[in-house]
Amino acid sequence: MRHMWPITSLSINVSDNILYSASVNKTVKVWRISDLKCIENILTHSEPINSIVVADHGILYTASDDATVRVWQRNFCRGEWPHSLMVTLPAKCSPVKTVTLTADGGVLYGGCTDGYIHFWLKGWLSGQLQYGGALQGHTQAVMCLASVSNYVISGSSDSSSRVWTREHDGQHVCLAVLVGHRGPIRCVAAFLRHSGDEVEDGCTICSGSLDGVLKMWRVNRTKSASGGFLKNYYFELDEGV
Repeated sequence: MRHMWPITSLSINVSDNILYSASVNKTVKVWRISDLKCIENILTHSEPINSIVVADHGILYTASDDATVRVWQRNFCRGEWPHSLMVTLPAKCSPVKTVTLTADGGVLYGGCTDGYIHFWLKGWLSGQLQYGGALQGHTQAVMCLASVSNYVISGSSDSSSRVWTREHDGQHVCLAVLVGHRGPIRCVAAFLRHSGDEVEDGCTICSGSLDGVLKMWRVNRTKSASGGFLKNYYFELDEGV
């Protein structure tokens, strides 16, 4: 299992037994996991691909330096070349470095080199993605994104992470700016903490940077008479050896 050029992103569709791998040579290879066979090679963009993500229902999203996100549908009746392009989503002329989806596939986020995070909303009736707007705050390229529940976490070359929440009215609010790294942040992950059968308010975030440090942050959203405030703190993770 290999590409002739560097691999930039991976995504798995477990239900269909499929692994997707993207490369700087502008292609995505489709691998059947059961026998490790490449079953399709998709020429997706005019510039290198930076990030891919696949939804539970098999829709593939590819993000590229050509400043677009492309949406691909898998058609099992098409035989040798089952993936077809559904739509191309422009990202305001800025290369798209990373993409993430909400768990229900209803919102797609794309982080760009201009520091903006563009997002698209899936229509309730049409099922088509419509441009929803952009989240502003980073001063340099957005290199990584993660989504959990109604939280979106971004990591940037400006050495900061931001925690956004998607409110009931569809608006986004920046809850916290996490600073402490001394280099660009290249990867973030997030999860919710459970207390018994209940999910605690807030989320836990892990951030990895080119400074070689892995930090774990806890962001709590607590309400007060004035309308609410935040508490956040972090731990540096050590190998323990």
